[in-house]
Amino acid sequence: MSSMGRVVVVSESSHDLSVPWVQRFTETTWTVIDVSFALLLAAGTLTHLYVFPSSIPRSVLIPLDLAATLPIAVRRRYPGTSLSIVVVALAISTATGRSLAPVPVIALPLYSFTVVTNRRRSLYTLVGVESSLLVGLAVAALADRAHGDVTFNLILAAATWVVGDAVRTRRGYLEEQERQRHEQAVDNATRAIVEERLAIARELHDVLAHSLAVIAIQSGVGRHLLDTQPGQAREALEVIEYTSRDALDELRHVLGALRSADHDTVPTPGLAELHELVRSVISTGTSVELVTRGAEELVAPGLQLSLYRIAQEALTNVVKHAPGARARVELVVGHDEIRLDVTNTPSAQTRPNGPPGHGLLGMSERASLFGGTLRAEPQSHGGFAVTAVFPRERER
Repeated sequence: MSSMGRVVVVSESSHDLSVPWVQRFTETTWTVIDVSFALLLAAGTLTHLYVFPSSIPRSVLIPLDLAATLPIAVRRRYPGTSLSIVVVALAISTATGRSLAPVPVIALPLYSFTVVTNRRRSLYTLVGVESSLLVGLAVAALADRAHGDVTFNLILAAATWVVGDAVRTRRGYLEEQERQRHEQAVDNATRAIVEERLAIARELHDVLAHSLAVIAIQSGVGRHLLDTQPGQAREALEVIEYTSRDALDELRHVLGALRSADHDTVPTPGLAELHELVRSVISTGTSVELVTRGAEELVAPGLQLSLYRIAQEALTNVVKHAPGARARVELVVGHDEIRLDVTNTPSAQTRPNGPPGHGLLGMSERASLFGGTLRAEPQSHGGFAVTAVFPRERER
């Protein structure tokens, strides 16, 4: 299309209470939690060190305790580095006879590393972690310093890897599903646009056929009256002139749109049928007020069709999504522009939202076809408003 309109669609956003509260945490919130947890573990291990003295000097054990706990604060940003520091510190601490059990210092950094790496790399890392802990445990056993629960960290590391790998697999599956849903949504939207353009092409074909029929009839009348009644022949030629120009305009708009071979030869509606449309909507129980201003008959047939379809789709949405609401359709045919407003009051009933359709896509395509703009948005006092504005061509 040579002239594309600007379409603005504004939708209400609501807080989805179905999302688990943990998933609502921001990155800053998680950082604060990790830092707090790291400080808490550090304080706990140091307190244990002073309450239960060891034969190893505190000047050696304090740095090891801090190295085994504080890196947890940055486990999300630097999972590999954090895990390496914790494992080395924990292996050395285990070699001194102090395994820090049951403090789960190995779990968080190993989990963070497992969920962000592939299975092979994380499995190799688990083997390295277990080997390091076994070396520390062997040194402690040889020095007769293996006291307490010496197998806690070994079992915890294996269990953490299993959980992390399962979470990583599930996240990958969900991401793939989300990607497929996104691609499907894009395909559906594209298909809806193509189908809408085909429908527009079929309808405008009927408009063009009608215009050409008028031209053919009036040209025959003009030819027969040219010699005997030149005044009536002039009027026939004027009708041909204006009708042909309108037909050329319609042809320019629809040029490039595809059209299927089989279609219904039903007369296309225009602005004159708005009253019948409103009556049909009222028959469903929805209160509708129709206000028109300006000379509707001066609007080109193709544009009349688009205005009718936009009003039809907007009123259909009121019936479907706002039961009990009052609707208002206002059409203003001005000197510089043609404006259609379809508004509705807040719904008197609540109805759950279904899957999104393609109504707005269809309306926007019809607006852009004639260089117009479409805006669909909630109103400040409730309800919804659809506004289509088309530039008015100067009289020829």
